[in-house]
Amino acid sequence: MKRFKLSESGARGWFIGDFPEAVHRTREFEVNFQTNPPGKHGAHVHRIVTEIQLVTRGQMIMNGEVFDVGDIVILEPGEAGAAEFSEDCDTITVKFPSLPTDKYLV
Repeated sequence: MKRFKLSESGARGWFIGDFPEAVHRTREFEVNFQTNPPGKHGAHVHRIVTEIQLVTRGQMIMNGEVFDVGDIVILEPGEAGAAEFSEDCDTITVKFPSLPTDKYLV
């Protein structure tokens, strides 16, 4: 058995993926747990990666649509995503494949 702390496993909560700090390094997919602070997060797009987010606490507005606890948003390659949070919001994000450089601000 191995034991890790999320705070020590990678940048901003990315703990599985093709990152040197990942607790499990793979090119197949990435997994993140993150508390998103209130505010708007700039729009971005992936050219290759599919991004799936699950809201586990709080509320997220993605591209003008409200997502509450238990809601899932899927952004396919080429779809831009712009998130906004009115309060702290926890999300679990899975992206596949793991291509950390496949993120473009729009």
